[in-house]
Amino acid sequence: MLFLAADGRCTHCGIELQPSWHGDHITPYSAGGATDIINGQALCPTCNLKKGRSVVNGARGWQNQAHEKFFANPTKDYLVSATPGAGKTYFALNLAKRLMQERTTERIIVVVPTDALRLQWADAAGSIGLHLMPVTDPEDYGKPGYQGYVVTYAQVARGIGSEKLRYLTRRPTVALLDEIHHAGQNKSWGEGLTHALEHAVHRIALTGTPWRKDGASPIPFVRYDRDGKVEVDYAYEYGTAVADGVCRRIEFHAYDGEAKWTDCGKISTAALGGELADDDVPAALDAVLEPNHKWIPALLAQANTALDELRTEVQDAGGLVVAHEKWHARAYANLLRQLTGEPPTVVLSDDPEAKENIDRFRGGRSKWLVAVRMVSEGVDIPRLAVGVYATKIRTPLFFRQVVGRFVRIRKDEEFNARLFIPAIPSIMQHGRAIEEELRHQLEIESDRVERVRESSDSRGGMLDLRIPLDATEAVFDRAIVDGDEVTPAEVAKAAAWLRANGIPSTYAVNAARGLRSAPTAVAVAEKHMTTPAPAPPRHRAERMLRGEIDTLVGKLAYRRGMPKKDVNLQLIREGWPSRSKATVEQLRRQKSHLMQILGRSEG
Repeated sequence: MLFLAADGRCTHCGIELQPSWHGDHITPYSAGGATDIINGQALCPTCNLKKGRSVVNGARGWQNQAHEKFFANPTKDYLVSATPGAGKTYFALNLAKRLMQERTTERIIVVVPTDALRLQWADAAGSIGLHLMPVTDPEDYGKPGYQGYVVTYAQVARGIGSEKLRYLTRRPTVALLDEIHHAGQNKSWGEGLTHALEHAVHRIALTGTPWRKDGASPIPFVRYDRDGKVEVDYAYEYGTAVADGVCRRIEFHAYDGEAKWTDCGKISTAALGGELADDDVPAALDAVLEPNHKWIPALLAQANTALDELRTEVQDAGGLVVAHEKWHARAYANLLRQLTGEPPTVVLSDDPEAKENIDRFRGGRSKWLVAVRMVSEGVDIPRLAVGVYATKIRTPLFFRQVVGRFVRIRKDEEFNARLFIPAIPSIMQHGRAIEEELRHQLEIESDRVERVRESSDSRGGMLDLRIPLDATEAVFDRAIVDGDEVTPAEVAKAAAWLRANGIPSTYAVNAARGLRSAPTAVAVAEKHMTTPAPAPPRHRAERMLRGEIDTLVGKLAYRRGMPKKDVNLQLIREGWPSRSKATVEQLRRQKSHLMQILGRSEG
């Protein structure tokens, strides 16, 4: 009935529904929404999965615990280490929102590693009712109508950015520092950040994995232990996240092979999994990662086979190859094109369309993405399921950042991701460390379940003399749904009706309840099927309004036979602020004013 009510098309995007279409709750089941025709809609898998991950439905347990620990003793600096995919963004934004509600702070400053993350954080803030401006030019700092601003570490390192933020923090401010280790990439970044946020009331730092001290580029606002390892105030590790169902489990598939190289005219050979000297590891990796040698083409073929197998169950599952150099990425993309018959998406740091290509891959169904560092952190592509670690970078921080691309879960999916890695001992050790965290946490969870089972055993060890001998086949008696009972006859009738209309009979129980009130059920379902689209974040609304006003100014200039700049100048003379400085409300009034002028001229 959902299928028919939607006229066989996705309620959100309108594409024709395929046999794998999803039945979705309009009001989420977790929020008390009924499993009923009236509260249902027919969606394509892509729209349903996007809907499921667009907003975190309630704070996860670890987020509540981290909040409680902070508010029990609100310190100026607070460092949280949480595995990628666990929800650090929403943890920090909700903490900042609470500080503003309690009037402890009046402003939010978010500092992120990349330009793309400025928009992601601003959008995430908008989904929980916070308006943050992603800063692109100096006029954006302090713009009215916003509760805070999102900048990059590079912007803070420059003089004007550091001074602007320092000026803004005259009002009580909470600073959220995403992937704080980036502040140590060079000395100027750390110094600029320290100067800019010296007077912030709270500085909440976030990281995906702890790191060790770098004497050349110390990282501000963090503490280190005697061994030089950063000390965190709250940690939520990968093993715990998997046990909690927050992250997906990942398998590490290590591949050995023999590498041959020359060193000052001397030919050397070694197995990747052997006892390689540290100095020989880069040479061995150079040999096996060479696209024209046999090792990497064979590894890509194995990974592609694994992805094909998974796509029989998860049709949009994707793969990621992390390459070391740009020329490697292009060559690997060519090898994958030969294997699959379709060109992979290639993302390079100097490509102006890199972000658009990542966004296109995220929402598409193509198989492979090949990148050089571009998706190491901060990029959310939950359909990634198979990876190839084809880089010489062997630091645990980078390795865990790559692993983080594969652990994000989607609703109603249960599978292990796979990461194909070279059998270099140091790289395998990173994988073992992650698996050890997982094994330890799962053992803890298993022990807890066993204790609960033992404590609830009501038989108390009594001898049971009853011996099972036989049983007849199970026969369907009734279905109980939301306190309602559906008879076998009703289910059989509904199943026949679904099959006749080309709809899977899996939904027979719910359809039986809807058919009781047919033919009005479809009409009622149609009435409730479409939900209003959520309002865009303020910064996106502002950008759209600027574009609309620019179009209206162009039309007015054309009708008056004058340049656009003269029309803009006339608007400023009339008292309208320049569009770059105008608030959303001022832009809306200006748009309405221009539409009235154009309407009169048409009359």
